[in-house]
Amino acid sequence: MAKLSDTLYADLRRRLMSGYYTPGARLREEHIAEEMKVSRTPVRAALQRLVEDGLLVAAARGATVAEWTRWDVAEVFELRMLLEPHAAGLAAERATPEQVAEMEALNDEMLDWVKSRKDDRLARIQAVNNRFHHLLVEAARSGRLKAMLQNFLDMPIMIGSFYFYTEQDMLNSVEHHRQVTQAIQRRDRRHAEQAMAFHLRASFLRFEMQRVASAPEDAALSVRPDSPGA
Repeated sequence: MAKLSDTLYADLRRRLMSGYYTPGARLREEHIAEEMKVSRTPVRAALQRLVEDGLLVAAARGATVAEWTRWDVAEVFELRMLLEPHAAGLAAERATPEQVAEMEALNDEMLDWVKSRKDDRLARIQAVNNRFHHLLVEAARSGRLKAMLQNFLDMPIMIGSFYFYTEQDMLNSVEHHRQVTQAIQRRDRRHAEQAMAFHLRASFLRFEMQRVASAPEDAALSVRPDSPGA
C-alpha cells in the first residue's frame, strides 16, 4: 500500500507542478480513485502528503489546489533568500567536479532554450532551471537544508514566476546562474552566497512588479504554473 501511495503522490505532484489542476480546483478522492483505478485509501494518503507539502488544502473527502496571496509569495521568496545563498556557499566548499560540470551544462542548455523559438520553450526553460537549483542544493550536501528547501523550489507559485519574464530577463537569469557556478568552481563561498542572493532578490523584484501590474491588492495571486521560475 505504501508503494502505491508513493506512486499516486508522485503522479499527482507532477500534475500539480505542470498546471494540470488549476488553483482552487477541487480534487475528490472518489474521482481520482476511479480515474487511476485504485481504492480511495492510497489516494487519501497521497492527498494528505500533498496537503503537508502546501500544494493542496484539506477539504471533505478530498482537497483543493492551493491559492497563493501576495503574503504567501513574499514569505516563500524570503525563506529562499535566507536558505539558498547558504546552500550556494556550502556548495562552493563541497561540490564535486562532476556537479560543477553538470551546472555548467545546465546553464548552456537553459541558454539554448531561451534562444529557441519552439512552442515548448518555456516549459523546457522551467525544467532546466529547476534542475539547476535542485543540483545546487544536492551539492551543498546538507540533509537538513535539503529538507527545508526542496518544497520551496517545487511550489507552483515559484515555477510560475517566469511567465512574465522578458527575453532579457531570462538571459539575465542564465547569467546569474553562471556567476553562481563560477563562484562554486573557484571555491569562493562568499561570492557564491552573494551571487545567489542577488539572483533571488532580482527574481522577487520582477515577481512583485508583475503582481502590482496584474493583481488587486487583496486578491489571491494566480500565476500559470506551467512556466519557469527563479
